[in-house]
Amino acid sequence: MTQAPAREPEIEGRDLIGGLVRPYRAKMGALAVVSFAGALLEAFFLVLVSAVALALVAGEDFIGPVAGRTLELWPALVLGAIALLSRLGLSLLGVRLSAHLTADVTAAQRRELSHAYLQATWEVQHDAPAGRLQSLLTTFVQSAAQAISTLTNAIVALLSLLAFLSTGLFVDAAATGAVLIALAVVGAVLIPLRRRIKKRSRTLQRANLDFANVVSELGSLGMEMQTFGVQDSFIRRIDELTEETTQTQRRVQSLTGVLAPVYMTLAYASVLVGVAVLAALDFGRLEAIGAVMLLMLRSLSYGQQLATAAGSLASQGPAIERLRRAVDLYMNDPASTGQAIPGGVAPVVARDVVFSYARHQPALEHVSFSIGAGEVIGVIGPSGAGKSTLAQLLLGLRDPSGGTVEVAGVPMPEVDRRWWTTRVAFVAQDANLITGTVDENIRFFREGISDEALRESAARANILSDIEALPDGFRTHLGERGSRLSGGQRQRLSLARALAGNPELLVLDEPTSALDGRSEALIRDTLGTLRGRVTVVIIAHRMSTLDICDRIMVIEGGHLTALGTPAELARDSEFYRKAMATAGIAIAS
Repeated sequence: MTQAPAREPEIEGRDLIGGLVRPYRAKMGALAVVSFAGALLEAFFLVLVSAVALALVAGEDFIGPVAGRTLELWPALVLGAIALLSRLGLSLLGVRLSAHLTADVTAAQRRELSHAYLQATWEVQHDAPAGRLQSLLTTFVQSAAQAISTLTNAIVALLSLLAFLSTGLFVDAAATGAVLIALAVVGAVLIPLRRRIKKRSRTLQRANLDFANVVSELGSLGMEMQTFGVQDSFIRRIDELTEETTQTQRRVQSLTGVLAPVYMTLAYASVLVGVAVLAALDFGRLEAIGAVMLLMLRSLSYGQQLATAAGSLASQGPAIERLRRAVDLYMNDPASTGQAIPGGVAPVVARDVVFSYARHQPALEHVSFSIGAGEVIGVIGPSGAGKSTLAQLLLGLRDPSGGTVEVAGVPMPEVDRRWWTTRVAFVAQDANLITGTVDENIRFFREGISDEALRESAARANILSDIEALPDGFRTHLGERGSRLSGGQRQRLSLARALAGNPELLVLDEPTSALDGRSEALIRDTLGTLRGRVTVVIIAHRMSTLDICDRIMVIEGGHLTALGTPAELARDSEFYRKAMATAGIAIAS
């Protein structure tokens, strides 16, 4: 049901998460320093508290030696309070740095992806499944943001763990070393589990993307669904996809959730073994054992955070891989820009043009023609003959597989794209409006189009009276994607959009095929006024549209079978004669 996506380039040996944060090394460094310093303060506080507790139990007024010095109890408590408050300040600073880093990476990913997509060729954009960009910019970028948040938590946990272990080694190297070796063994035991999580997560990301594509496609077919009464089939299809993604999600979350309790169990077992070893060796330094045990037990929480973060990063990695593949796909096929500025947009000349969507399946074969300035050219032919493909080639949206399309003697790929887009316009068969006001739809993000130009283009498109009848005129909000307008109004508004930029070349792809007679007549009147001033190419299904054309092309099976005036086609083209007869239009003798 869904269109197969373009093949995405493989990425091998890339430090994906490192690539995300590399531009923010300064913030990462600051976060590392703050985390390590805060953890050292926390470790110092715990050592101090354990020493005070032991001194109180022993009925002593001093603790120590701490860092080679003995301290009275009250000054020690004040020092502990200072360490605790300083730890809080550094923790809050670390939270702020982490939040800024996550937000910056999210914004950067959205910018990079959207820029790469919007600057890619129209061919790549057109071939992307419905909803692909939306899914990438939302779900997958959010996964990348979560990965960065997880990474910052992992950094905090790792450096805190190192700070506690360093403090433990300072207090008693032998006891801490034994626990450190045990924790390393625990980490090695969990590696296969993290690999399994990453594998399952790749499957989940693919399932989520397929789900988004199918839902986007089905959501656009509401009228057809209601008309054909296939609601139950739609529901079953979505339920099937939901069940597939849910099962995979359940497995990934279960595996990820197992990491923390397994780690804690193994870590506590390591501490237990360490205590047993110390007891067997008849280790007698009670204050050292107390401080080390307190440090190690506290460090286990950081170890748990680190294990959880490792599992989360493994599950989020495939989303980042998908983002990188998408960005590379779009960046590897940028739209051609060109530098040449022709003397005008006409003549447009096709020389032996061949175009294929797939190998050995040409849509156009050896097509040659010339369109002069100010000509109105009609293009007719059966469905699937290659008419829309020809329109895309004329607009420079696709490049021929063979032959050339030239603009005033300059090959299309060499033409300056910014110059070209200010001189051409297009009206699609289905009027695509944006959610906004009338003037926003006519301007269509183009700067420099005045209010006077808006009114003039609306008048030329025979839509001005309809606009003035709206509650707020040009400032009237048209609802989601222009839903407040009729089909004919939407089409004439699209024509006004095309005319607002005073184009020299106007291409219309079946502009009246779905319109009522009045709307078709209004658009034909508009197009008739353009003859001699604007080069117009009209791809038409309705033969009644062709009475304004100077010449007509006939495309059949990818071949240009006829090109001439209506009188010449009446004599030379069987397809033209049959089409006119089917439309009930008499051919002038």
